[in-house]
Amino acid sequence: MSKDQIKQIFAQIADHERRLKNIEGTPRTSATPPAGSKQRTLREIVKGRKFKNGQEQLCVIVGYHEVILKNPAVRTTLKDEWLAAKMLNKYDGKFLERAKDVFFRIHSDDTCVLTQTGEDFFEQFLKNEPSNEASK
Repeated sequence: MSKDQIKQIFAQIADHERRLKNIEGTPRTSATPPAGSKQRTLREIVKGRKFKNGQEQLCVIVGYHEVILKNPAVRTTLKDEWLAAKMLNKYDGKFLERAKDVFFRIHSDDTCVLTQTGEDFFEQFLKNEPSNEASK
């Protein structure tokens, strides 16, 4: 082997090590869809689902933004998100007051972050299959 070939091999090994460090340094989360799969919309997630109250519906909106989109929901856009997802029932500001500090917290910059109760509810919500009764 010539010196040039050995240098080329060492350069290739260094490149492989750099790429491995990059891959291993990237955190993998279960909420990230696998490569090639389509990310579900909020409308697709709530379609055909039954909710006990509006607070649960708001929790799902906040959870969708936080867990799936990795971008926190903003309090001022929750009503628009509700309408865009075609949630059953009419949006009421009382839902926000009741859900606040139970399912999620609202920070001073109006971003909404799930509480532990909200995280547990959203996780359970995603695990359950939609019921057919709500779509009738």
